[in-house]
Amino acid sequence: MHWRTLITGLVLLLLSVQAHAERTPDDFVVISYHDVVDRQVTPNLPIYPQTITRARLVEHFNLIDAEGYRPVSFQQILDARNGGAPLPDKAVLLTFDDGYASFYDIVFPLLKLYDFPAVQAVVGSWLDVPAGGQVPYGNITLPRSRFLSWDQVRELDESPLVEIASHTFDLHQGVLGNPQGNEQGAAVTTIWNRQTGYESEAAYTARIRADMARTRDQFEEHLGREPRMMVWPYGAYSQATLDLAAEVGMRYTFSLLSSPNRSGESLASIHRYLIDQETSLETLGEILANNVWEKESLRIVHVDLDYVFDPDPVQQEQNLDRLIQRIYSYGITTVYLQAFADPEGDGVANELYFPNRHLPMRADLFNRVAWQLKKRAGVKVYAWMPVLSFDLGDDHRYVLNDRTGGEAPEHYRRLTPFDADNRRIINEIYQDLGRLTKFDGVLFHDDAFFTDHEDASPAALSAYENAGLPGDIETLQQEAQMPRWTDFKEQYLADFTRELLRSANYYRQSDNKAFTSSRNLYATTIMNPESQQWFSQSPEGFAQAYNYVAVMAMPYMEEADDDPNGWLRELARRSLSRVSAQQLVFELQTQDWRTQTPIPSEEIAEWIRILREEGIKHIGYYPDDFHENHPNIDVIRPYFSQGQRFRKLP
Repeated sequence: MHWRTLITGLVLLLLSVQAHAERTPDDFVVISYHDVVDRQVTPNLPIYPQTITRARLVEHFNLIDAEGYRPVSFQQILDARNGGAPLPDKAVLLTFDDGYASFYDIVFPLLKLYDFPAVQAVVGSWLDVPAGGQVPYGNITLPRSRFLSWDQVRELDESPLVEIASHTFDLHQGVLGNPQGNEQGAAVTTIWNRQTGYESEAAYTARIRADMARTRDQFEEHLGREPRMMVWPYGAYSQATLDLAAEVGMRYTFSLLSSPNRSGESLASIHRYLIDQETSLETLGEILANNVWEKESLRIVHVDLDYVFDPDPVQQEQNLDRLIQRIYSYGITTVYLQAFADPEGDGVANELYFPNRHLPMRADLFNRVAWQLKKRAGVKVYAWMPVLSFDLGDDHRYVLNDRTGGEAPEHYRRLTPFDADNRRIINEIYQDLGRLTKFDGVLFHDDAFFTDHEDASPAALSAYENAGLPGDIETLQQEAQMPRWTDFKEQYLADFTRELLRSANYYRQSDNKAFTSSRNLYATTIMNPESQQWFSQSPEGFAQAYNYVAVMAMPYMEEADDDPNGWLRELARRSLSRVSAQQLVFELQTQDWRTQTPIPSEEIAEWIRILREEGIKHIGYYPDDFHENHPNIDVIRPYFSQGQRFRKLP
């Protein structure tokens, strides 16, 4: 039997249970390879993560060919986007990172054999190491001979099958990202120096800008052209690095966000699937066909950094280890991690757990804990942040209530967002969060609300008039005006949180997970139809503005003592009638704050069972007391575990 016939039969067998996802014209998938070794030629050559054997690469190429996938060049993608020839059906772009010599010795001959185009991304500083030298490679060095020479790079670049991209000049390394010694990607990390502290924002951008210029100059010197593509080391980038790369002509960049690239999506950050030796033919087939699945349900815990913090650094590290072990063994997918200090439990931020320009830092802890959770527990981390409840002192402007003539003592102290200086300060706090820490999304605290008597500050009244509303509270509270006033305030808050998301995201590391947002919603807004005007909130508005609507499903906080189970069922049903199950997060309480006592784990487990029975997919709770094992993992796990249910990626 001919080898092609054999491979085709194997592929069809492996993919027989997979339904090919529909592609629209000009969709394409990008796969990312690294080093390739030929075990028959160099059986003892040390291999490193993401290395693949020549035999496995041939199997992949055979699958691509047999199943009718069409490797394309990046120029074909650009031409299709610019109105030229459309991409072929089942288009795929092949990329190879790091500039290994194996690309010239092993991959290039295979590309010519199969007539497959590809992109090779080279690290400029590694290429500049002289022959016979050693290339810094993480915590070790490798012989210069393991990497391409400039003569080989020029030959490859002259081939119509290969385009050389930049992999930065010298950012393919880890740098210190916090005082605790975590190494993080150089392109997206503000460097911590034990003598001088954190690199300034200006110094960070100057460093990245200089690297982008250096790689451009190097390409001009050796290849006679500027690079147009940047492949980010470790797939980690930010909006800031996208802007800096574009300044020197690299408007097209590649991440490791594992998803297909859809027609019409920006090419500023192109998604790729990371491939290694363990990527089977079946898995590769699923990737190429867009039959990739993810866990269907989120399991979320709120973690107070106040529980981790301790003045004794040794005890603090022990607290962190205990937390991570609990999260890792629990099957959690997501952690909402408190980024502000609230030891009094009043919901107002007087201090923060990250360096910033405006509030005292209780401890430089958020980045450390978030990074450890991401890397050791494998979870997604959301920065749980206030929107308005920052206490900057009495000389700042706060939300005013018309009944008191001042702040409402029964509510959070909240900065008025209608004041331009307040907005600048809060945006800068969020920007500092994004620049100096690592996280995957933002959970907005439950402090972003206005009652039907707020905001009565002068800045707010002026904003109402500018929007065509009456400029006095009495008129606004009239039946004819109240709906317009409520809608305006709700939209204003949503727009402000979007603004904060942009600030948080500008320097924030993007790697292999999409940036997502969630916002706390009071259960009353669902249970009582009139409550929109009491809080300037609505489930539908939240669903439009955020990835997730985090309903505070807390029976005892809502005084549902008589029938908490029935209250939860009704809340679930009403919520699902207004927001899709895929967007709803239900947050349960583990403490009865009225009596400052823990709620029994058995009762929490029953609540989780009820919610799952009613069709709630994403469930979390607050707080998680890992010191006291509350809730008890052994009691909760059978109900809280998401099992092996998956959903197909869109």
